[in-house]
Amino acid sequence: MTTRTNAPKEQENPFVFIARLSSFLISLLVGLLAGASGLVMVWLLSAVLPTSQIITAVFPYGNKTAWYFTRSTGTIAYFLLTTATAWGILLSTKFIKETVPAPLTLAMHTILSWLSLLITSFHITALLFDTYYTYRLADLVIPFIGPYRPQWVAPGIISFYLMFLTSISFSWRKQIGQTWWRRLHYLTFLAYALATIHGLMAGTDSTDWGMKIMFVASGTIILFLTNYRLIAGTKQRKKRITHTRKPPTVTVKNQTN
Repeated sequence: MTTRTNAPKEQENPFVFIARLSSFLISLLVGLLAGASGLVMVWLLSAVLPTSQIITAVFPYGNKTAWYFTRSTGTIAYFLLTTATAWGILLSTKFIKETVPAPLTLAMHTILSWLSLLITSFHITALLFDTYYTYRLADLVIPFIGPYRPQWVAPGIISFYLMFLTSISFSWRKQIGQTWWRRLHYLTFLAYALATIHGLMAGTDSTDWGMKIMFVASGTIILFLTNYRLIAGTKQRKKRITHTRKPPTVTVKNQTN
């Protein structure tokens, strides 16, 4: 008679779950309080000041403020997108798996993705206050209709939508499954490529040597990591195939003279 023992299922540490839930609730509460405080301040100022004076009272605002803000936030957003893309490529590599805990790697990737989206939102919104070009809300959400280089601003708008789709898919991971979640995340490469095209062709600073170095360095890093991941993935598949193959059975016949 043989007895069969079932291996106990691995359960997540309850303290880890409590820590994650607490950090989420604290972040949500801080965000709500900050947003509510900002709305109350704007509402109080609007009771005694016109809207234009509210902006200049809260933020020192000049003719080129929106232009400077748009350029700076665009650069920061591109840097964050590069970092998020690079970290996403490294997520499944052996080096990251052996050195960084899995929950931390995924959390870092999620934070970088949402930070990139947040700064990109500032980059887009600042154009509404531009004094050189008149932007409408529709110009910022619909590709190919804006007043400034619409054919090159459009890739940036599409990239933002793809970034949002891949970032929000973290919440759908269990529903859509790991396979489709990975396939959906391949859109990150397209979002990165479109953002690079947008920055090179629509950016007013793209001709500066500093910006050229940034774009070249970013592209080199992403290209190198992508090739590294492809090579590492090919080696892993070959190892799995080698281990799963069974050696051929050889029968030896005894021959008598």
